[in-house]
Parts: sequence; C-alpha cells; structure tokens
Amino acid sequence: MAVSPLILGEALANRCSQVLYRCMEEVGSTKGVLYLRVPGQGAFEVVSFYGWPRGTRPPVSIPEGHPLLIRTQRQRRTYVVNDASESPELSAFGQGGEWPRYLITPVYLQGDWVGLLIQRDRIKGGTFEAERDEPPTLAICGDLVAALKEFHFYGGPRSVPMQPIGPGRVPEGLPTAADLIGEVAPAPERLLPPVPPAVPHARAAGPGVPSTGPSTRERLYGFPGGKSDYTSLPWEADRSLSGWVAPAPVNPERRQGMVPPELRGFFWEIAGLISQILPATAVALWIEDPEEIRPILAFSTLPLSPDLQQQILAHATFHLPAVREPDLRLISRTEMPEVPALTGAFATYMPLLLNETPHGHDLVMVFRLEDHSFSLAEVEAIQQLSRILALHLQEARLHERYHHAFLSVSHRILQSGEGRVPSLRPHSLATARLARNLALMLDLPTEDVEAVSIAALLHDVGLLLLDPQMLAKPTLTGEEMKKVRDHPELAAVFLKDLRFPFDVIRIIRHHHERWDGRGYPEGLRETAIPMGSRIIGLIEAYEVMTSGKGYRRPQGFRQALVELRNEAGTQFDPAVVEAFSELMARKDERA
Repeated sequence: MAVSPLILGEALANRCSQVLYRCMEEVGSTKGVLYLRVPGQGAFEVVSFYGWPRGTRPPVSIPEGHPLLIRTQRQRRTYVVNDASESPELSAFGQGGEWPRYLITPVYLQGDWVGLLIQRDRIKGGTFEAERDEPPTLAICGDLVAALKEFHFYGGPRSVPMQPIGPGRVPEGLPTAADLIGEVAPAPERLLPPVPPAVPHARAAGPGVPSTGPSTRERLYGFPGGKSDYTSLPWEADRSLSGWVAPAPVNPERRQGMVPPELRGFFWEIAGLISQILPATAVALWIEDPEEIRPILAFSTLPLSPDLQQQILAHATFHLPAVREPDLRLISRTEMPEVPALTGAFATYMPLLLNETPHGHDLVMVFRLEDHSFSLAEVEAIQQLSRILALHLQEARLHERYHHAFLSVSHRILQSGEGRVPSLRPHSLATARLARNLALMLDLPTEDVEAVSIAALLHDVGLLLLDPQMLAKPTLTGEEMKKVRDHPELAAVFLKDLRFPFDVIRIIRHHHERWDGRGYPEGLRETAIPMGSRIIGLIEAYEVMTSGKGYRRPQGFRQALVELRNEAGTQFDPAVVEAFSELMARKDERA
C-alpha cells in the first residue's frame, strides 16, 4: 500500500493505511484511495491507496471546484457509480480497467467534510450496492475519524481549523526514523549534508527564473488555445502537465550533482525508443533529488544547436521555478553527431510527470520542430514508455535508501570506537568523502560507488580490535607492526556478519595491496586488486600526507600530488592517479 506523507506524520499515515485495507476485506473492493482536505483550502490530498495497477496511481490531489467534489457535496452520503461512461469526473480514477465501478463516500468529522473515500471494482467483477456496501463503509470511515481524533489531527472545537501534523512529523512522544538515524549518525558527521524541514510551496519570482514558460506559438498537448480547465485533468498523475509547477525543494541549498551512469544509459534507451515510435526531435529528463541539482538529460537523433538546448533548459525552468536556469546543466546524447546541428525553435512539446515523491517530481519533456499536436496514439506510447522509466527510477531511489541505511550503521561503528582510537573517525570520514568523489570521477556504476563509500568509512575498523596503548606508541617494534598490518583481515572478520549487498569486505581486505604486487595481505598486483581497494589505498595515502599523520608537518595538496604521481605504476594504479589529479585540479579551480 502506498502512503503519502504530505499531510500526515508517519504513525497516523500508517494507521490510515491499516484502516483503508479493510475496504478489501469487508466490502470486497479491489482498489481504494483516501483523500483528506488540506486545512484552510478546498483541495483534497491523497493520503493512502491500494490496488492500483503497477506503474499507475490515483491523482495526487483533487482541486477545489472539481466536478467530483461538487457531485459528492450534493449527495452528502455514500453513492454508487457502476457505469462511469457518463461520469467524466471519474476518468482519472479509471486507470487499468475497462469497466471501472465506484463506491464514493464523504468522510465527516464533527459535521465538517474532512475526507473522501473512493472504492473501486468489487472482487470477481461484481457491482456495488449502496444498501449492502454502505454500512461496512461507514464503519471504516468511523475508524478513520477515530484515528484523526486520536492523533489530534483536528485541533478542537469546530471554530478551530484543522491543524495537520507537518511533513515528516509524528505526534509528541512517538519516535521517528529521523530520530533513530540522528542517534546513529549525527547530522554534522554525515557524508551528505542534513535535510532541513520542508517549506511550503512558493513559486519563485524575480530574476531567479529567466524563463516565462512556453510561448504562445508553441503547442501544448491538452491545452489548445491556452485553456486551463479540466479538459486534460491537469492534476492527474502521468498526464501532460503544461501548467504544473514543482513544489519548493526540501533543501533549497542543493549542490551540483550527477546522474549515475546506469540511469543515464537506461534513459538513452527509453528516449531512443520514443524517437523511433514517433517523430520526436528531442526527449529530456529531469530527476529530482533532495540534496542535489542534477543535470537534465537530453536525447536527440540529430545534434541540437545551442539555441535548441537553451530552449530545453528554459522549459525546464518554467516547471522548476526554485531552480535557476544558470544552475541547470545539460547532458546530451546524439545518435548521429557527425551531421550538422538542427536549428530553429521547438513548435510542439509535451511535459509528463513521472514519480511524485515528498522531495519532488521527475519530469519528462518531449519536443519536436513540427507544428502539429501529438496524436492520442503517440501520447499513449510516450506514457507507456515513461511508466517503464518511472519504475526504474523508483527502484534506483529504493537502492539509494538502502545505501544510506548502511552508511548510518557505518557511522555508528566509527562513533563507538572514538574512545579507543580517537583519530579513526576523522581520518575515515575524510577518506570516504574523497573516495566517493573519485569513484564518481571514474564513472563507476552506482553499486561500485556505494561499495567504495562504505568501504572507505570502515577501511581501518580493524584497528579497533588492536591494543589502543600499542597504537598510541610513537614507534612500533617489528612484531607490533606485523599486528598492525593484520588490520584489513581483522576488519573482514569483524564485518562479515553485516552481509553487505556489495563487495565491501573484499575492498577493505585488499586496500593495502600495491600495483606492483608488493602489498599485503595477499600480494595482489595490478587489475587483480579490486578497483575500490585501489581508490581507497591512494586516497588514504593522500589524506595521511596532507593531514600530517606520520609526517613532521602536513604537506600541501600539490606536493602530495607530485608524490602520488611519482608512485604511479609502482604503488598506485596510474589511471586512478590520473583521475585523482584531475579531480583535485577541478577542486582547485572552483576554490
């Protein structure tokens, strides 16, 4: 079951999901969706839903004045629609079914209309009957109202407006996932900066948004002649949303980011299929991220002139007003780069909304030079391929969340060892930051970047199993040095039960191998050494030199780079040294 945290705290949203599932058990509805009214507004926002076909979902909101709300307000009680052919206000809820049937119930709290429960398609294709299905539905609504009261969603007398629990919050006394993560990895010590609280949506104004959106000469699917009514249901997910504007970002101070190589490759394939199915000049993708401003990907069969590329950025800026056009970058891929670039201006474009998340929305835009609207068959083809792309992006986000969970565990391990080896955590964090950046610079797959990030955090965790008094000595005997050299294998034993989903332990075990085969513990050489181990070995050496550990005084980064280059081909992989030198040169230019 999908849950929206836009209105409710986690605990209340989960409670609503549990109650909503009873529609399947007690009424026999194969699909259900619950909306709650936004306090102080007339719109209803989705809270929870179940049963929609994979890749689809009910609309995220129902705007004030929509015909469905008007009809429900007239009925004021449960009503049945078993033939939706003459109910266009329900078309957005009919995804995935030829003959959708509905049971619609308004939810009241102390006489105020606070919610809307929509059930669809009884088990085995039966019809709804108000006399039979209304009593169990009202009982379910009663439990929903009880949950709202229990969690103080309604703040008191009827004269007091409803006060929702803000995004990401739960009622006082109940812990959140953020609280637990905060204990494991305090915010200042994370590899990624902390995420500030969400801010209300506000459309940016002033010079920060140089684009005013599509010109009057451009064709926007579903909005002929500039109409803005319900012709194309602009509030429905997975439709062309030419009037849609993104909410404000969770973190307004986002840094420049990147799109992982495998995501880029997958989009190039999908965009290539779209261009084969219909005459599309360009297909562009914006991937929302709460921490980064990622570049826009743009695919075209023929090269695009700088003016056409700038038009893509301007259109994206219209839908993303919180992002300034100068901050957007474009990564383009062309099938025939050797031919002359296309010139002119886009005459037709169609924007489609993909995944809606608490942190933003992914956006696909299809452009062409021809001055004619997209046909219904073309729109359906674009939507089908976009759903495949959306599912891939969802899986990538889930993978990233698992990675952050492992990062939190790694931070906790480092934190627990501060008393034994005080220098371990700052050294590990500094190594991890640079190792991740170098892995990205080398264009490694996301899985390898994640493995390097975690392995770099934990590469010296084996030192926690050694005598701290021995480690504090200014000089070590030969026997003591042998024990220190065992720390990669000790780390492998210490971490073996964590069952990392990628090759973290092997990377840690071999991070002291040398390119010439004179390292330890196994004397691996050249490409037999895992790439992650080669990265961490180089970064650790650089961090030790520039921090002053083991030296009388710290070296400057240029002097350290000279020493690394001198060791290329003996201690270090020459290709890794070259990439690291380029990474540090870029950092120096930005500084």
